[in-house]
This record gives sequence, C-alpha cells and structure tokens, in this order.
Amino acid sequence: MKIMLRKALYIARTRAFLVVFIWTWLCFAATLLLFTYGYMMIPLLCWSWSTFILICIFIALLFDFYVKPGQHTKPLSGGCFIAVVLGTLLGLYVYDTAAIFPMFYKHSREYTDVVSSEPSGAVADAGKLVFNDQARVKVNQSIGYTEEDGMVYCVAPVEDPVAQARVEYWAAGVNCCAESGAFTCDSAMNAEAHGGIVVMDNNGWFTPARWPFYEKARQKAEARYALQSVGFPLYVRWVEKENLDYLADYYSSRATWNIVGMLFIFMVLSALYSFGMWQPRSMV
Repeated sequence: MKIMLRKALYIARTRAFLVVFIWTWLCFAATLLLFTYGYMMIPLLCWSWSTFILICIFIALLFDFYVKPGQHTKPLSGGCFIAVVLGTLLGLYVYDTAAIFPMFYKHSREYTDVVSSEPSGAVADAGKLVFNDQARVKVNQSIGYTEEDGMVYCVAPVEDPVAQARVEYWAAGVNCCAESGAFTCDSAMNAEAHGGIVVMDNNGWFTPARWPFYEKARQKAEARYALQSVGFPLYVRWVEKENLDYLADYYSSRATWNIVGMLFIFMVLSALYSFGMWQPRSMV
C-alpha cells in the first residue's frame, strides 16, 4: 500500500500528469461557466468557443500523426474533448434549469400598486409585482392539476372584493394545494402578503417547462368555477413584498452549487484520467 501511495504521489508531481490534469480541468471549467452565464447574451461566442476547442484538438491530432508525435498530445486531446463536450452539455443544463431565471428577473421590470383588474398585458414585461392592499388570492377557487409524473400544478385567481369581468393574474405553485378549494402555496394564506413574482418559463430542454401545466390548471379552474380569464394571464408566486427576490436568489444559489459540485467532480475525474494516461517515458 505504501509503495502504491508513493508511486501515486510521484506521478502526481510529474509534468505529464500536471499538463493533462490542469488543462483538461481548465477546459471544462471555462466551457461550463461560459455556457452557464453567457448563453443568454452571447450564445454565438459560446458555440464558437466549443467549436474552436474541437478544431484545435483535431489539428493537434493530425500534427501528432503526420508530422511529429507529441508526448502529451493524445491524452491531452482526449481529455479536452471530454471536457468541452461535458462542459457544453452541463453548462446548458445549469443555464436552462437555474441560471436563466435570475437573468430573467434582472432584465425585467418591477411594478407597484398593481390592481388585480388591471390588464396583465399592461405589465407584460414585469418580473415583480406589488399589488394594492385589496388584492387577495381566492384560495376557495383554487385548482390542482396532476400531471402523469405525480406533480400537482396549482393555481388560484388573484382578485379584489370588487367584482371583475375576467381574471388577469393567477397565483401559482407546485405540490401545495388540494384537488380543489385548498391553496397553501408560498404566502397565499398571509393576508399581509401582496407581492407577486412572475413565473418565468425556461426552454424546457432538460426538464418540462411549467407554464403549459399552469395553463391546464387554469382551464380546469375556469370550467370548475365558471370563471373567465384572459387568454394570456400572468402567473405569479404570491409572497410578501420583502421577498420579491426569493426566486432569483433561490435559482442563483442553485446554479452556484451546481457549478461548484460539477467542478469538484470533474476535478476528481480529470485526476483519475490523467493518472490513467500517464506513461513512464514522461519521467525523462
């Protein structure tokens, strides 16, 4: 055991190991971070980066095969190929399931003193809403729509005591309501809560987007309670005014922890790969 440990420590200090390990991990980290935080604003640069790395790998292998074999070319090329492919896929995953939402809220507007009967189209570019004191979530007219995977998508109309012709805003949530008439999502039961975080929809590349399921729940509520809603209402998470950054903070933290975890796991995998690719001739 001591001999194997000494050998491993020796290999870890060799130039061959360090070159493959460090550059492979850096390639993954750069690709992952670029796609996670840059895909919304600079998608062309993201794809150009991945394409550039793959072209460089191809050229390096051609040079190694036809011109002059390199000591680290093949293991480094293989490691960087794995790194850029995984970095691209995982970066898109983190972007679409977490990092995209804080960006949405950063580039959206906040409206205050919103009346529940006010046309939702007038605040279509909103990310955060503060309703007036009369607005309430009508929990007794809530509906739960159960999808095939068991997830329950909940909606309830947002209205004030004055009768209004159509529902413009719906409070929404997941797994926080009964089949009908019971809605405990976020702060819906708090009479002092008047904040609404607009539900943003992602691309649905890796997990189903929620907006279509909220639409089905709304249609079910309309049929059950004889309600009329506008064709494209706003769905909101009903929170206290002080918690309007709740979703942005949640998804930002989620993206960060995903990134940290992926970087650590790939660092371990990169070390194992570099150890496996190590050749005794690199000791010279």
